[in-house]
Amino acid sequence: MSQNPYRAGDFVWSNYPQRETPARPGPRHVGYVAASVGVSGSAVVWLANTTSQPWTGPRPSGVYSVDRDAAAGMGQSRSFTLDLRRVAVVPVAVEWFPDLDAPAHGIVGRAPAALRAVYEAALTGLVRRYPQNIERLGPPTPRPRR
Repeated sequence: MSQNPYRAGDFVWSNYPQRETPARPGPRHVGYVAASVGVSGSAVVWLANTTSQPWTGPRPSGVYSVDRDAAAGMGQSRSFTLDLRRVAVVPVAVEWFPDLDAPAHGIVGRAPAALRAVYEAALTGLVRRYPQNIERLGPPTPRPRR
């Protein structure tokens, strides 16, 4: 794969890491591409967690419940919860995206532009104001040199 096929707003099959082993690929799971940067061998995706478990109680900032009709418009077969507070920062590689080399690259749907803007603003707000509320998973990434 010579380029990064993932764009913010895509829902994609991934090997989303688990809390118990945050630096290793986990079981096959649909994640939400919150951000996608870089090209070629240096591409990285910020992959937000999705779950088919309904959220109960008040929703904190960064958590969104998507009903079945809206989910169908985004390539999902059932309602789901998107949690922007749980983000895996992972390289664009087959070990993390098992369908990377397939024609559709494992992309199953895309959020509409208006929702992408809402999700982006929410994640940006969390990163700026409440970074301690974000659970970061994925392999260690090198820090840029100054």
